[in-house]
Amino acid sequence: MEKAPKKPLSRKSKKTMVSAVITILVAAAVILVNLISAVLTQKYSVFTSDITSLKSFELTEQSKNIARNVDKKVKITFHSEKRDYENRDPYCKQTSVIANEMAKISNGMISVEYIDVVKNPALAGSYTEEDNLTANDVAVSCGDKRKLLKISDLFTFELYSSEYQYIASSQSEQVIDNAIVTVTSDVETKVAVVSESDSDDYDYFIRTLESNNYDVSEISLEDDELSADIDMVVIYQPEKDFSVDALLKLEDFLANGDAYGKNLLYVPDISGAEHPNLDKFINMFGIGVSDGVAFEYDSSARYYASDYYEYIFCDFASNLYRENLSKDKDMPVMTGVSRPISIKNDHVEPLLVLSEKSGILPYTADEDWSMEEAVTGNICVMAQSSVGEGDNISTLVVMGSGEMVSQKYFINGLGNQYYIMTMLAELNHRSANIISLPDKTITSFDINTDAHTRFWIGFVMYAVIPLMILGCGFTVYLVRRNM
Repeated sequence: MEKAPKKPLSRKSKKTMVSAVITILVAAAVILVNLISAVLTQKYSVFTSDITSLKSFELTEQSKNIARNVDKKVKITFHSEKRDYENRDPYCKQTSVIANEMAKISNGMISVEYIDVVKNPALAGSYTEEDNLTANDVAVSCGDKRKLLKISDLFTFELYSSEYQYIASSQSEQVIDNAIVTVTSDVETKVAVVSESDSDDYDYFIRTLESNNYDVSEISLEDDELSADIDMVVIYQPEKDFSVDALLKLEDFLANGDAYGKNLLYVPDISGAEHPNLDKFINMFGIGVSDGVAFEYDSSARYYASDYYEYIFCDFASNLYRENLSKDKDMPVMTGVSRPISIKNDHVEPLLVLSEKSGILPYTADEDWSMEEAVTGNICVMAQSSVGEGDNISTLVVMGSGEMVSQKYFINGLGNQYYIMTMLAELNHRSANIISLPDKTITSFDINTDAHTRFWIGFVMYAVIPLMILGCGFTVYLVRRNM
C-alpha cells in the first residue's frame, strides 16, 4: 500500500516555525555574546573599562608598568571566596578589581586566587600565629617570599563614634604595588629611624619608605646597637641631644670597619633646642646647622605671597638626583619651615638653596630685627658630605626641613618625592623607580559617571538598542509577510 503524501505545512505553521527558529537563534546569540564577553573581560584588560567619575577602579600607569615588567611568577591570594570578599565593601571590590586588572596585563606572570580560609582551615597552617590570618587578609607571594597584607594595610580607617570605625579611603593599589616589588626584588634596604617625633610628616615619610620596599625599624641610639645589616640611619627632628657614646656608635656605623658604604640622613629639630654633641658630630663632616630659620624675601620664589617661611621654591645647587624630574614640565622642589645649613669646607656639596633674596631669622631676633636687612642670599636647605674613597664611601645628608617629606609636599605637581626618593635610592644603590600613589576615596558621587560617559550610555540605551529591536521586529515582519 502506498504511503500517503505528506501534507504540506500550512502558511500559519511555517510562520510559527520561522518565529521559533528566529527566537532560538536570537536567544543563542545573546547567550554566546555574554559567554564571550565574560571570558574576554576575565582575561583581557582591554575589554574592561572604569566608568566611575573618579576612576577609582582603574589602574594607574605606575601599576601598569609594575605588572608588565614583572619577571617572576607572583600569586595574589584572597582568603575568601570572590563573591564574599567583593560584597563586603566597595573598597574590597576595588581591591579585587585592581588585583585582577594587574593579572590581565602581566603576560601570565601574576595570578589571582580566592581561597576561603574558613572552609580550608589547613591554609592557616602555612602562616604563623603572629600573622593572625583572617578572611580579610590578602597575601602576595613569589616562590618562598610572601607579604601578608592586613585590612589595616589596605585601607585607612576613621572613627565614626567611640565604638564604630569605617573605611575612609583605600591605599590598596599602592600597597599591592609595593608587595609585588618586595617579593620579586633581590635587594633589601634596611633603615633604622631614630625619632622622638609623632608628627604627620614623620608618619607619612615612614609610610613612603615602606611603600618603596625599605625595611624600616625604629631604634634608640642610646640603648640599641647598630647592626651590620643596616644600610641607612635616619635621625628625624630629635628634641634632645645624644650622648658621646651614642654618637660613637654612629661614627663606627658610618666607618663600617673602613669599608664604609653606609648612609645617614639628618633632619634637625626646628624648635631651637640645643644639641652640642650632635652639632659637633655633624661638623666633622663639614656641615653645620645654623641658629634660626630660613626666610624667602623674593615674592616670586614663594607659593603664597604672604608666607616667608613655608612653600618656598628651591633652586638646585647641584645636578645630582634630578633624573626623575620631568623635563617636559616644571616640577619644583619646595621646602617648608627650614633650618639653614652652613657649608664649612669644599668637601660638602650643597643640593638645594633658596634665592638670592633669602636670609635667616635668628631665634633671638628682637622687635628691631629687619627682614630686608637680614637678606644674605642663597641660604642652603639641603647638603651632603661623604667620607671614604672611591666607591667605598659613606654619605651624610642634612635636610633642613622635615616638612619637605610630608604628605602636603609629596603631592603631584611637585618634585619633592621624586627628588628625595631618587636621592635615597642612589645612595643605597637601588632602582630609582618610585612607588607614589595617593589614597583613593569611593563616595556615592564616585558611583556616578562623567557627562561624556553618561551621554554615550544614554545614547546606546535609548537609541541604539531600541533601533536594533525595531530592526529585528521589522525583519521578522517582512519574512512572515512574504511567506
